[in-house]
Amino acid sequence: MSLLWLLPQSFLTGAGATANIVAQNEFYYSEFPRSMSSISSTLSLLGMSAANLVASFLMNAIDELSKLGGKESWISTNINKGHYDYYYWVLAGLSVPNMIYFLICSKAYGPGKEDKKETTFHEQDD
Repeated sequence: MSLLWLLPQSFLTGAGATANIVAQNEFYYSEFPRSMSSISSTLSLLGMSAANLVASFLMNAIDELSKLGGKESWISTNINKGHYDYYYWVLAGLSVPNMIYFLICSKAYGPGKEDKKETTFHEQDD
């Protein structure tokens, strides 16, 4: 098996992380007062740090659990013996509740400051 099979997953993960950090910064800059702009970048990096710690814990836990019973780990150093497909299915399964949580939070938050200004501007035109 070739390492190139992992290229699409790595590309999607990188693209998702890039889109996330940009959107998160845009959100913070649009919602926070100007005096808190440095805190907004710190919050982005703090969130990324926490996510990396959780990802590391998750990878170690899956590695240990998949080795039980003397079997080869899903995250083996030998790509031909490991089951990276199972690992990515676990990550995809964990992403579904995360997406549902995001949708609930975004619905509960409502329109942002910029959206409220736009709505007020359009109402005045009518």
